[in-house]
Amino acid sequence: MSESEPSSPHAPAKPSLLASIKGQLKSSAIDLSLLISNKNLATLFYSGLISRMGSMITYVALPFQIKELTNSYLAVGLMGAAELIPLIIFGLYGGVLADALDRKKMIIIGELSAFALSLLLLINTHLPHPQLWVCYLVAAAFSAVNGITSPSYNAAIPQIVTGV
Repeated sequence: MSESEPSSPHAPAKPSLLASIKGQLKSSAIDLSLLISNKNLATLFYSGLISRMGSMITYVALPFQIKELTNSYLAVGLMGAAELIPLIIFGLYGGVLADALDRKKMIIIGELSAFALSLLLLINTHLPHPQLWVCYLVAAAFSAVNGITSPSYNAAIPQIVTGV
């Protein structure tokens, strides 16, 4: 019997390399069936994705603008304190509000507030003499909004998926 012939007619054939790779990719693929079948989850996911991208742009723009205005790393560091304090304070209330109020309204109001704060930062940037205090105000308010709305967003996902 040669090596190319199977040892018995009923011996399982070795899977091809391509079939093996397909199997590994299929087993490690992300299951998107919930996003496809659940319209509310898809809406929350994609709107959250767009919102998070905008937030990340703001999180980069704020320290950059402060550095450009002051040329001081200390001023950039103080922005971190301006963000931390409201996040701690409002983050504590965010969970309570997420349980007590309509989460959808909380998320919408929070995202509209974050958008308005980003516009305020943009307007400040285009002023002849941008003001540093506006940057700190936006940083603190943006952090407070995030502290209030994040628990609503995080609690809405299981509620939408399980249908509770």
